[in-house]
Amino acid sequence: MSNASYSILREEEYARLSRTPFRGSVLDIGGSKRSGYHELLRKPERITTTNIDPAYDCDMVFDAEAVWPIADETYDHVLSLNLFEHLYHFHNAFRESARVLKPGGTLVVSVPFLFQIHASPDDYFRYTRSALERLCRESGFKEVSVEELGFGLCSFLFQTVGGAVPTRFLKEVFKYTCKGMDRAFLRLSQRYRALNKRIPLGYFLVARK
Repeated sequence: MSNASYSILREEEYARLSRTPFRGSVLDIGGSKRSGYHELLRKPERITTTNIDPAYDCDMVFDAEAVWPIADETYDHVLSLNLFEHLYHFHNAFRESARVLKPGGTLVVSVPFLFQIHASPDDYFRYTRSALERLCRESGFKEVSVEELGFGLCSFLFQTVGGAVPTRFLKEVFKYTCKGMDRAFLRLSQRYRALNKRIPLGYFLVARK
């Protein structure tokens, strides 16, 4: 995914992540010890990182589409940012997340929706709010909250073509112009607010076991 400076979706993910409490142990699926967003987590006691590729400098190496080599009810939180679109057998990751969580533990996931294809190593799916809610409930989660990320059509325009803008300064100007226009439209138009719910850049999911 794009550098955070050039990604409105990444900015929104990080802002939402910084407001989410993480007390106790965190299992970061598809992460790395070098992940900058770990600094945003609120009060975790321990973060265990996993990845399919050992080159990402992680604590555990395994395939999230297979059975996880982790005992039942081990972690307080399972975290995954921008991974589930890369999992072909995604049902397994939802079920395994529920299995390794302690009672009352939370699954925190962010996924793109209106976003360019980005292979890592492959890009398979985009999830809707309804799909995320149903997948969580069918996997045993009791409380499910899904929040749209992004502002509207102008932000989508930046997310799609902003990387082609030639300089960092112009990228920043373009980004804040797009975000400002969307915020103005959202304040002025109820129809635009309704439209924004249908065209998010992504979703932020918190589900409690």
